[in-house]
Amino acid sequence: MLSICIVTWNSMKFIKNCLESVFNQTVLEEKNYEIKVAVNVVDNGSEDGTVDFIKRNYPQVHVLKNINNLGFARGYNQAIKMCQADWTLVLNVDVVLDPDFLKKMFSAIKNSQDKVGSFGGKILKIETLREESGLSKVVKSNKIDSCGLEVKKSRQVKNIGEGEVDRGQYDDLSQVFGFSGACVLYRREALEDVKFREEYFDEDFFAYQEDYDLSYRLQLYGWQSTFVPGAKAYHFRSARQSANKFFEIKKIVESRRQRSRLINYHSYKNHLFVLLKNEIGENFWRHFIFIFWYELRKFVFLLLFEQETLKALGQFFKLLPRMLLKRKIIMSRRKVTAKYMRQLFSSSAALGLGTKAGN
Repeated sequence: MLSICIVTWNSMKFIKNCLESVFNQTVLEEKNYEIKVAVNVVDNGSEDGTVDFIKRNYPQVHVLKNINNLGFARGYNQAIKMCQADWTLVLNVDVVLDPDFLKKMFSAIKNSQDKVGSFGGKILKIETLREESGLSKVVKSNKIDSCGLEVKKSRQVKNIGEGEVDRGQYDDLSQVFGFSGACVLYRREALEDVKFREEYFDEDFFAYQEDYDLSYRLQLYGWQSTFVPGAKAYHFRSARQSANKFFEIKKIVESRRQRSRLINYHSYKNHLFVLLKNEIGENFWRHFIFIFWYELRKFVFLLLFEQETLKALGQFFKLLPRMLLKRKIIMSRRKVTAKYMRQLFSSSAALGLGTKAGN
């Protein structure tokens, strides 16, 4: 069984396109198809009519409504628990699936090994959103949003191919570090294996970088991540990609000011949490110069141009004891060697403040 999990928060302009793409999957039209599909939505306190619209137009969707916005991580944890399925598709509400998306995914599953914990397709960008009566129509593009996550020796995480025109240049990719939480299919066995207590995504993250954190944990526990280029989805990403060189300060500053302060705050804090929880000591010291140089440049940039984001350090130190406990548990259950993990990290990158992975 497949559980499709969606979290909404004032998502009226996205919800119709997203759900229509789910229910228009070609596999659902095939007779006696062996996979049953359940759609589970957790709403984080929407006030724009999202929940009423779903209940009125899609009665087959199971909806759990929270009073307040509990965040991406907790919302998806709730959605995952709504159904005991063999497979869980985590799907952002601002993503539209290609009609053959699930068919391509299930084909990849049949040809995969048991130790593949996650599958991700090729996510392309939605170029624009056209408003019509409170809803929206999407205009798809051939620009890449993500072909998986790439992690540098500096531990900077990037979406593979983001911003490039898709010419099939990444179609030969097979195993990657992990996937963007915008659209990723998880084996339920793998999620149960790596969860901390009752959390699959770390709820202390609230939002942003939780996909990187879960990908890291899956790798540490010996679960691989397989890229399926034929399975396409389209994503509207509000956070813009910025310049990637330290000397392009003006472009970086302008780009980050277009993002909400909340995004910058959580992204910085959560990146530090990922390192603290998941980094193997031997690899940290082997790559210390890359990690230190990247973090130093980032800190100096924030000190000069974005002091408000540095307030995240207060929350980091407040939650430090809890994160150290999580680290202790993760490291005690780790199944791969430090050498194996080092093979997953690519060459060191430039500043890249605006190219962080996230939803």
